[in-house]
Amino acid sequence: MVSGAMRFRVDKFEAFLILSSFLWGTSFVASKIGVGEVDPFLFALLRWLIAAPVLMLVAYLFADFDLSIFKDKILWLVGLLNAVGLFLQNAGMTNTSATNAVLLVDINVVFVAILASLILKEAITKFTIIGLLIGLLGVFIVSTGGDLGKMTDGSLVGNLLVFAAGIVWAFYIVYQKMAVDKHPDVLMMTSSVVVTTLIISIPIALVFTQSYALPASGFMAAAYVALVCTGGAFMLYIAGLRGKGATDSSIILLLEIVFAMLFAFLILGEVPDALTAAGAALIVSAIVLVSIQESNGRRKKAA
Repeated sequence: MVSGAMRFRVDKFEAFLILSSFLWGTSFVASKIGVGEVDPFLFALLRWLIAAPVLMLVAYLFADFDLSIFKDKILWLVGLLNAVGLFLQNAGMTNTSATNAVLLVDINVVFVAILASLILKEAITKFTIIGLLIGLLGVFIVSTGGDLGKMTDGSLVGNLLVFAAGIVWAFYIVYQKMAVDKHPDVLMMTSSVVVTTLIISIPIALVFTQSYALPASGFMAAAYVALVCTGGAFMLYIAGLRGKGATDSSIILLLEIVFAMLFAFLILGEVPDALTAAGAALIVSAIVLVSIQESNGRRKKAA
């Protein structure tokens, strides 16, 4: 029998991860505001242009600084996937809501499990397949509102672009795991990925950017997502990751969805309708199902 009242406790590592998910949740709202003011391709480039030197400076001061990491071809593949993912997300967010964006991007947790099985030869369970089916149903409902007549709607195009960004980032996560296994210094790895992403983003942005107009509000949004949502959130994530496992951390980071939807409501006035809420519930259920199953499986394997 347990004496005394039970109480909920959050250790410092969990607190770091919660703060990280909070900041990443705000990035969807800031990005929605930013792409409304700045060309989406230019906005993505500005994010990396501001974040890269800051993170490299932090790595130089606090990490095992080694530029030979840039000889790794996988690192450049990770940078390419990261760049393409953000360009797709920003382009899509010009025609969809911040609420839809975070839901359609975070469904990539399910696809990561599938890709890890194919690329990293990790075991796949029936719960992953069930989660995939549930998640895809949720994606369909969120993207179309259950109305097939919206298949030619501009908002559907935006939703599909954001969903595609999530798929690209699923590949990014899997290949980043391969790179991290080779380069265990997380801070150096993170800053290097941002630098390769910047270098690859430059020619893409130059080709596809249609306007270089940069109002002050747009630049402020870009600086916020670069310094706070890229630099600050990554630092908090790394601090939390040192005390928590990768899978447990990913489950805590699902709070990003809650924070993103909350700020989309408070700042942008986005109120999901009943069908969107139902689709959101399916997507969140799929993500939680796959994440918890992976966590339980790894704990049993460790035991």
